Amino acid sequence: EYGGGSHVSTSGDVYSYGVLLLEMLTGKSPTDPMFNNGLNIINYVENNLPDNIFHVVDAYLQEESEGLAQAYTEEQNAVYQCFLSLLKVAVSCALQDPSERISMREVSKKLNGIKMSLPFE
Repeated sequence: EYGGGSHVSTSGDVYSYGVLLLEMLTGKSPTDPMFNNGLNIINYVENNLPDNIFHVVDAYLQEESEGLAQAYTEEQNAVYQCFLSLLKVAVSCALQDPSERISMREVSKKLNGIKMSLPFE
């Protein structure tokens, strides 16, 4: 966002945090060659929520989470809900309109809620 000429603000920091989360969850950089012709990391994820999240979640993360899923009774559902919730937080941070973005306080609450809802540590 700052690269586009916006002024420095806390909402810009929230945007950056959202993009960082998206990078970590997808394993893709916002400058990946696949992002062109209006497609960016944000709408790439938005277009796949909620039904196709395993299309966008990094393959390594999915592989790592399979071990966790197999070790617990709530298996795929808990893993799916975790990824879905994290992606939603990230997208909420990276909304185009700064006034519509969630605050970092709300991000913290949501991330803590996601952590507390997991059946594993």
